[in-house]
Amino acid sequence: MPSAPPVGVVIANYNNGAFVGRAIESVSRQSCGNLRTIIVDDASTDNSDEEIRNCLSRLSDPRFDYVRLDANVGQTGAIKRGLARLDTPFVGFLDSDDRWYENFIERHLCVHMNADFPVALTYCDSHIIDGDDHLLAGTAWWFEQGASANKAFDAAIVPRIDAATGEFTFPANGRLTFHPNWTPLSATNSMASMMFRRSFVDLVLVVPDEDLRLYLDYYLSTFAVLLTGSIAIHDALYAYRMHGANKHSNATVMGGSYNSSTKDWEPISNHILGLVQRILDEEASSIRAVFGDWRHAHSKALVKRALDARSDSGRGAWIRFVDQLSARTRNLFARSRSALGAWR
Repeated sequence: MPSAPPVGVVIANYNNGAFVGRAIESVSRQSCGNLRTIIVDDASTDNSDEEIRNCLSRLSDPRFDYVRLDANVGQTGAIKRGLARLDTPFVGFLDSDDRWYENFIERHLCVHMNADFPVALTYCDSHIIDGDDHLLAGTAWWFEQGASANKAFDAAIVPRIDAATGEFTFPANGRLTFHPNWTPLSATNSMASMMFRRSFVDLVLVVPDEDLRLYLDYYLSTFAVLLTGSIAIHDALYAYRMHGANKHSNATVMGGSYNSSTKDWEPISNHILGLVQRILDEEASSIRAVFGDWRHAHSKALVKRALDARSDSGRGAWIRFVDQLSARTRNLFARSRSALGAWR
C-alpha cells in the first residue's frame, strides 16, 4: 500500500516567548514522524529568540529549522517565509501559543485521505486552556454550531480526571462532517485547527502581506470551503490557549456563546471577504483552470451576496429580509416535524 506523504509545519511567532517552546515540543511529539517544521520569529521584542534556540538545542531534531526575521511582517508574511522553505504536499500552521496533541497530524492526514471526497481543508475541535495549561473548556463552542435550542448531551463527551495525575481524559468520538457549501455563517476554528493541501494554499495565498497581517485562518478557510468544501473533525486535537494577551482572542471564557475577543468582528470579516472577492477577480484565470467556470462564478456570487447583505443599501435590506424569512420558515417546519413525530 502507498505510504504517508510528508507534512510541513510552520510555527509563526511574535512575542510568545512564554509559550513557543511548548508549541515546538508538541510538534516534536507527533505520532506521524514524517514531517518538517519551520519556526519563524517575526522580529519579537521579548525573549522568544532565546526560548526558541534553547528549545531546539534540547530537541536536537533535524526536522526543525529556525528563521528569525529582522523586521515584523505580520502573520501572513511570517507564514509565507516558512512556506518558502517547505515542499511538502500538506501543511499545517501552529500558532506559537497553542499546542497540538500527539495524534493531530496523523488524524488530519488520515481524514484528508478518506475514500469519499478530497478537500483542501480539514479542521478540528479544540480544548481551551489558560497560560498554565489548565483546561477552561472542553470545546470551542463555535465549532460546528447551529443546533436546536434543546439538545441531549451524550455522556461520552464528558471527560474523566485521572486521580494520579489530575489530567483530563476525553474519549475519541470519531465523528466527521463534510461541508460542501460556504455560507456567511460558516465557522471553522483557529489557525492551529487546520491542515491544508499545499497546492491549494499556493493558488490562493497571493495577497500582499500588508493587506492580511492577521486572520489568515479566516481567509484560507473561506477560500477552501468556497472552492473545494471542507471536512470537520469533531475530536479536539489541540489546545487553544487564551492567556489574556492573544492577538485576537483577548477576552475570557464566560460560558455560553461568549465573545472570545473584545474586537468588533464584522469589519474584520468584511475586510477579509473583500480580499477574497478581490483575489477571485485578480486570479480568475488560474482559479477557473483548476475548479472550472461554474465554481468560480458561484464563489464570486456567494461572497458578493454576503457583502451586499451587510451594506445599508436597498439590496442589503432585501437580502436580510429574505434570509430572516427563510430562517423563520425553516424553524417552523422543524418544529412542525418535531411535533408530528411526538404525536405519532
